[in-house]
Amino acid sequence: MQILNVQANPTSPAQSFEPKLNYGFYLQTRDDKSLAKNGQDGFSALVNGLLDEDVDMIVAAYYHSFAWLGRSQPSMTAVEAALENVMFNDEKATEEAFDDILKSLQTNDFLARKLNQFIKSNDKLTATMKKHIESMTDEDRKDQMEIGMLQINDSTTKLQQLMTPQESLPKQDESDSRPLN
Repeated sequence: MQILNVQANPTSPAQSFEPKLNYGFYLQTRDDKSLAKNGQDGFSALVNGLLDEDVDMIVAAYYHSFAWLGRSQPSMTAVEAALENVMFNDEKATEEAFDDILKSLQTNDFLARKLNQFIKSNDKLTATMKKHIESMTDEDRKDQMEIGMLQINDSTTKLQQLMTPQESLPKQDESDSRPLN
């Protein structure tokens, strides 16, 4: 995550704030009732939102990454305005922010473990859903459950791919290549 220049109020100049993803970030996201939904705590909802590329979750992640500032934490509105200037006005920067935030969560050992727990919970949920689907007789309801299960699997797979370090393939040496005939 990048350092963000935020203007906390209209009469003061913008200040640089460094995002920190730590236990304070986790507590603030977990307990954020505006993030929590469908029986999920705020942290899990944030991760799901980032995987679903919900731009509101970029704002929430940056806002909560300033939890370490305590009383001088900038408002959600000020954070959104700062992100508007550096990220939301560029489609590519917005797209890259989702993966960047998820990868940044991994840099803190505690949060990396929470991400692993998130994956395990999703795996258990899909296994339970699969058993339930197999016993269903209502085809319409069965189809809806399968779609939901596929969405959970897609999110889990995407997070696993982001968490797995990508091995770069060694470049093929020109002397090893043969011309194609």
